[in-house]
Amino acid sequence: MNFKNNETIYSQIAEYVKKKIFSGEYACGARLPAIRDFAQICQVNPNTIVRVYLQLSEEGLIYTDSTNGKYVTLDAAFVKKKREEFLEGKTERLVTEVKEAGMAEKEFLDLAGRIYRGEKGGGGGKI
Repeated sequence: MNFKNNETIYSQIAEYVKKKIFSGEYACGARLPAIRDFAQICQVNPNTIVRVYLQLSEEGLIYTDSTNGKYVTLDAAFVKKKREEFLEGKTERLVTEVKEAGMAEKEFLDLAGRIYRGEKGGGGGKI
């Protein structure tokens, strides 16, 4: 993983795991990587992964089976709700920046649609 300097490493890893859960790559009931294995993959101290898993557990996204490790919650409706909250927060921050930059709603929605579809250009302006 490539970490950003302006955010704690554990919060970046927690967000990475959340995205895997929200996308379905880590499905409800799926076993998460063991702490030491995941720490090796991320090239971090195992205590960092312990903190990540603790945070996700406190948020209700994962649970611990005392003999078999960490698992994604079985509650698909809860995961869907948490996904919506997660994306709403990110969207609110983006929309605030867009408004501060003076972009109109329609222009923003057109731009977002093009980006979502993977289309390039069409901005009309020069930098």
